[in-house]
Amino acid sequence: MLLGRVHFESGFLSSDWRLRSSRGAIASFRRYPSLHLSRGWIDRTPVEIKPQGWGTVVFFEEGREMGRIIRRSWAGRRWDLVGDGFGCELVSEPLPRHWTLRIGGQPIAHIAGTPLSYNRLRVQADISVPVWALALVWHVVVRPWEAAAEPRTLRPVSAPR
Repeated sequence: MLLGRVHFESGFLSSDWRLRSSRGAIASFRRYPSLHLSRGWIDRTPVEIKPQGWGTVVFFEEGREMGRIIRRSWAGRRWDLVGDGFGCELVSEPLPRHWTLRIGGQPIAHIAGTPLSYNRLRVQADISVPVWALALVWHVVVRPWEAAAEPRTLRPVSAPR
């Protein structure tokens, strides 16, 4: 569970991402854009984020589903986030590159990219949010066109080291 300020960061055009807090690294991820998925580690636990049909992305921890995010609007501006004891809505705000997580219509976390890109995604959570939930948000916000469609040409990827 994460509370307060955290951020995802990546180098320009890099597929490697880190989730950090003021105390240090929390997780690391690698995006595989041609496969529409991400793999990584959270506290030495292997995780995978991958699409499951049109507009649904699932988070797996050691092969077990922890949660999913489901697209609720054609433009991808509204998503439902559900799983393992937590549920909320991800909503795009009118400001470019700004999103909120909401429960019962009330914001519980604010998410913002930088003015020109999503190479850094800042999160301010007012209540505790599971790491898997923020990883799903990151996956669909940073490169939404990768998460929007079911991949039709999947090819195997080597297991994370």
